Amino acid sequence: MVHFALQQALEGTSANITQQLECLLPFVSLRKLMSDLDGETVLRDISVYKHMPWSHQQAQMLFKMIQRTVNITRESILDLGRIAGGMSCEWLKLWVNESGFSELLQFITKLPGGLRPGLKKCIVVELRKRPDIDLNDLDPSFAARLPLTMLENLSNSSLNSVLDYVRQHFIDFLQLPRHKQTALAEKAIDVLGISENGLTEASMYMLGPFLPFLDRDVLAHIDREALKLQLEELKQYCLPSDTFRQIAALLTERSMLGDLKTWTVGDVEHVGRLLFTLSPQQIRSLPLGDLGKDTVEQVLMSQWLWKSSELGKACLDLKGLREKMNGLTHRIVKGRWWMRRGPIPSCADIKGTFPSAWRSYQLNRIKRKELKMCVEFIGQDDTLDAEQREALWMELRPVYKPVKQLEPEQVLELGCIVTEMGERELQAVNLSNLAVVAHLGDLNGWNAKKMRAVVLGIMNRLKQKPEELGVVELVSFGHLLCGFSSSEISHLDPFNLSVAALFLGEMVLPCSEQQTEALTSCLSSPLGFGPVSSWGSEVFTEIGTLAAGLEDMVLSALIKEQVEGLTPAAITLISPRKFAVVFSATQLSWLSSEQAYAVTEEQWAELDNEQRQALVMAQYEGELMLEHRGRNQAPSLWFAGSFRKCLLLFVCTLWLLL
Repeated sequence: MVHFALQQALEGTSANITQQLECLLPFVSLRKLMSDLDGETVLRDISVYKHMPWSHQQAQMLFKMIQRTVNITRESILDLGRIAGGMSCEWLKLWVNESGFSELLQFITKLPGGLRPGLKKCIVVELRKRPDIDLNDLDPSFAARLPLTMLENLSNSSLNSVLDYVRQHFIDFLQLPRHKQTALAEKAIDVLGISENGLTEASMYMLGPFLPFLDRDVLAHIDREALKLQLEELKQYCLPSDTFRQIAALLTERSMLGDLKTWTVGDVEHVGRLLFTLSPQQIRSLPLGDLGKDTVEQVLMSQWLWKSSELGKACLDLKGLREKMNGLTHRIVKGRWWMRRGPIPSCADIKGTFPSAWRSYQLNRIKRKELKMCVEFIGQDDTLDAEQREALWMELRPVYKPVKQLEPEQVLELGCIVTEMGERELQAVNLSNLAVVAHLGDLNGWNAKKMRAVVLGIMNRLKQKPEELGVVELVSFGHLLCGFSSSEISHLDPFNLSVAALFLGEMVLPCSEQQTEALTSCLSSPLGFGPVSSWGSEVFTEIGTLAAGLEDMVLSALIKEQVEGLTPAAITLISPRKFAVVFSATQLSWLSSEQAYAVTEEQWAELDNEQRQALVMAQYEGELMLEHRGRNQAPSLWFAGSFRKCLLLFVCTLWLLL
């Protein structure tokens, strides 16, 4: 929206608009680039375009535009700057046997913004064919993502550079598969010359954020007294969920803090957010009655502050967190034994804990004055269930009466509570303000009937038909797009929908199968991206989660380049049975490591043996990983187990024959 407005404002000036709007380029959709640019235009202003912060899919499209205009050589690729990251695997292969291939790789791997997974996988395959190429010449940002066998071949100097890069870009490290995180953490031990037999305080300090990612066998030998002194630092690190049990065991050892039943207020405050590494049962065994509300609130606040940090947002350590938080607040919320229905919370109580910790019958007994003070805070808790939201709306309805006169800011302050308005109320209230529409479209608590009521109310106020909705309106609707019928979705403007796909593809739309198929059918019309058979991997990346709505026959016909464009989020959303039916073992072998790790346990359960083997090989980038220092993921455990059984059967058969 901002980009479009500024484009119009700057059109009359002589300055280069693209250069002035550089920071907004990542929000320009592929469909707009397709209609606004061509290869000649890009080449004419290449001195400007080469430095722009293009997304992976934008770079791919621009590269194709240029390739259709001129013949790109190994020498001319250097002039394309960041657009060079959009090269196809086929183009790269043309230069594999050339003398300057090593220099070409150095250039590509140093491009800002990193490489898309498909191109990275292509480079790894070609590197395996060329053992003469020195891996130490590769940029540390690329080397950090190499398969384990290749990491082993790096010199200590290169590994030092890799570790320095990872320390400075730790969020990139968190996006690596788990086995690579452990491998790099153990490389840090080797490079820093640290002894694994009893990590000291000094060695823990040197390891820093790598510490929680070490193998459990190494963590088991950690110096307990040193760990006790390092708890404050440990609280600032990302903790992988598969180490929770190990850390909890360390915390509860006699040489550390001992039995949970004996923990004092000081112990709990010292542990802080590390408390959530304990299991729900362990948390319930704490002397919660002795801790007091202030201590509980302090622990919760430390967790909230952590999750609000840049590193906290990227850290996937939320396994069972809600249940654990409920266990911690249980005594406060439930009250003493003689309080049958529990205490009535004040606004301060709710802010000190969290809204969804309180039962629905407690929430609808809050004094109205307290509730009015707290409504905006409560409305931001998207973990409130339907019963809790309904109890709150029953209490707030008289305050916001009549609903048809509600101001936009009043709707916004209600937050997720608005999802419990009745269907007639939702149609009566004026929801046509785009800020309100965008807020409602972000909410997850809608059922199908209420989404329909909201959509009807908005469309009546706007006095528009579905086909008249612009890009900004479509993006603002978000989840509410599922309030349109399949027939109405099929009438949306294909061009506008394909522009909006850049943003809608980041959401998980609660649409039915018929609705998602209508969306993808609209995207594949001539005014959208055209037929799916003509889509490159960049289009699949652009539409993100919407790709999960493609029909079975379409998904099963995807070629290698197209499969490489599927985002991990889209793969996760495909129903387990559909996933097993549409993707062959060959197609699964095309997945990058990032895509393969996105496969859910439910999807895995539906696969046959051949599909599972292909998936495991994709996870480990073609390397057979039977075990890694005692740690493994579920799929590879299955494969390792099967391999051992086959080996045992072979040995027994051979023994009988002899």
